[in-house]
Amino acid sequence: MQVPKFVPPIGGLVALAVVGCAADSTMVEGLMVMPSYFDTLQCSELAGRFHAASQRIYELTMLRDKAANEPGGAVSNALAYNTAYAKAEATKKYSEAAANRKGCDLGKKPAVAAKPSPEGSTGPRPGGEREHPAFSGISR
Repeated sequence: MQVPKFVPPIGGLVALAVVGCAADSTMVEGLMVMPSYFDTLQCSELAGRFHAASQRIYELTMLRDKAANEPGGAVSNALAYNTAYAKAEATKKYSEAAANRKGCDLGKKPAVAAKPSPEGSTGPRPGGEREHPAFSGISR
């Protein structure tokens, strides 16, 4: 059975529409950032996440505004910036909510703002394990 020629373009348009809505969707927000994760963080970590997300939102807003003035800016915003913007907004929202529950003061900017790391990342290897020499030149 052959796929009609109009199906791939329609599939692309549907995907573009979904990505374009990412910045406004609470469902997509919940898929990108796990709200309960922020309850496991200390106040200093929450403040770091909050301020890093605020800075990222500012950067993405500048990029989105610049792209909006270019031809095809709406498409580039949808493809390049909306998902990152939605994730930064969710990180800011959930870190602020967790800080409020714990009574943390987010007004004090941390000495070094923590960069948002992907939830579920394993971080450094336990016990100081080293990489296999064959893979030492490969960046992650």
